[in-house]
Amino acid sequence: MNSEYERRLWEVLEKEKLTDLSQFHRVGFDEVPLFSRESDLEFLPQENGAAREMLLRFALKFLNAVIAYEKHPTGYFAAITLWDVPSERLVPNLFAWCGNTGRLKEKLALDHATTPFAKGIKKVLPKLHLVEKLEVREDTSTDPDATRVFVAPGRAPYKGFLPLTALGKRARARSAK
Repeated sequence: MNSEYERRLWEVLEKEKLTDLSQFHRVGFDEVPLFSRESDLEFLPQENGAAREMLLRFALKFLNAVIAYEKHPTGYFAAITLWDVPSERLVPNLFAWCGNTGRLKEKLALDHATTPFAKGIKKVLPKLHLVEKLEVREDTSTDPDATRVFVAPGRAPYKGFLPLTALGKRARARSAK
């Protein structure tokens, strides 16, 4: 990614007051969009989905910074979420949960990528040339009219981190037995 684009995307995060990474490590839950106005992103190229790929790549790099900011001995989860809603732009959100992950497991049961939107996100990831393996899961139950896609590390980066696979419907069924 062009460093000028990254610099300008970081300025958007500063404007949105999202650059204090400690805010994503407080007990509780938060899901925040990484930008709130399309006008803030008019500088991104529009040809061939370039802006979507740049936004997703930048969001995933930001996710890595959030995760690395503090290692929790137990009870931490973070992911990038994307909603399949009619819009010209992909709107990456940062989903962070700190605390009792048992409650998160109760509230959120994710499926493998089966919808066209989730499969499309999964297909883009190798093009981003990120080092780590990423997992893609979808939530179609929170809002029956929209798919929410979760993208997170494929394996836990440290012991207290809840991997995305632990939120799968199959994992939930196994733990209920």
